[in-house]
Amino acid sequence: MTQLSESLKKELVAIVANLNHDDSDIRRWAIYDLEQFPPEYTVEHLVGGTEDDHRAVREAAAEVLNSVPADQCLQLLIPLLGSPRIEVRNLVAGIVAKFDAAAVDYLLEALVHGNEDVRKFSVDILGLTRSDRAVEGLAKALYDPVENVGVSAAEALGKIRSVNATPYLVKAFEDREYLKRECAEALGLLGVPEAAHFLMEQFLTTDELLVKYAMVDAMGNAGDLKVLAFLEQNFDQIEEALHGTAALALMKIARRQRINLFNRPGIPLKAILESMVDSDEEYQQLLIGHIDASLKPEVLEALTKGRAAFGSNALVALIKAAAPHSELSEFLLSMVDHPDDWVAYTALEHLTHLDKAAAADVIKRVLGGTRNLPQLAAIKVAQRIELSEAREWIKPFLKSEDDDLRGMAKQVLGD
Repeated sequence: MTQLSESLKKELVAIVANLNHDDSDIRRWAIYDLEQFPPEYTVEHLVGGTEDDHRAVREAAAEVLNSVPADQCLQLLIPLLGSPRIEVRNLVAGIVAKFDAAAVDYLLEALVHGNEDVRKFSVDILGLTRSDRAVEGLAKALYDPVENVGVSAAEALGKIRSVNATPYLVKAFEDREYLKRECAEALGLLGVPEAAHFLMEQFLTTDELLVKYAMVDAMGNAGDLKVLAFLEQNFDQIEEALHGTAALALMKIARRQRINLFNRPGIPLKAILESMVDSDEEYQQLLIGHIDASLKPEVLEALTKGRAAFGSNALVALIKAAAPHSELSEFLLSMVDHPDDWVAYTALEHLTHLDKAAAADVIKRVLGGTRNLPQLAAIKVAQRIELSEAREWIKPFLKSEDDDLRGMAKQVLGD
């Protein structure tokens, strides 16, 4: 231990006394004053500061403790994860978590602590460390007498994403009914095909809907072509409430395997499209990825008929994919009036199969409307197909308040 001079000892005594002052500002500055002393003299006082009644004092203690070595403070901090005060528990959890891998051994020791909150928070923080060293300890915590601790242990193993956790999660899935959902989710996060195969084998004999939801989601996260074939073949047997999750799982697996799901002959395309949620960004991004790939004409046609679930970006991708196919012109025409300006703009730009008379009708109608972006596309199309009668329809835009419209009108008319 570092020796202090007599004057420093007196100064330390005075600072420690201020930690009990009625004024919270004085207590807070006393915490900061402790920072000038070696941690072995101050750590107990700093840890005590995390239990102060005033938030600013607690936060000051946390700030100073972040610079104290793990081996000097964690044994004092971890028991406070069981504090009856939630604000103290959360503050201490944040401090301990910042030590990351250096805290693993101390947290593993805490998994047998008598206080269930200490065990629960220790499990949670171990998951955040993503340390492979924590796997065996967390595997034992799956069987903690308090179910909530076991559930958190399964979640933590999923966050660590170690292949070594696979057998423990599989066994807990089989042994503990209340852990099935969390174990399934964790197995999916491991990304191990063997884990997805296990869930696939268990799926048709599982009854609980929430567990089945987690299993399908996990199969999507970890599955391979074997799992993809299983979901394809059993799509109609899966509860309708899970069809959206199953559709997402199929698209995830297909993306990883670098195949186009929609071109597969056995795919239940209609059911998949009906189950999609247009507000789900993950769906839409996967959908766009499949549309951008080379699709068979009959698949494209099916997609145009099932477009109700398509968000704007997916519709733009579908328009571009459909444009080379004259038989899909009706779809493109219908998109000209889409409420999203960018969709309508893209549809107008890609109307390449219309004769001049049909194109003129569309262009005149759009230019007579009130939507700037589609009007801009209509002017561009009129210029591209050299539609002379459109000059009169475009002239009013020379006085448009929209800079792009006015500039395009000038470019087309040469004024």
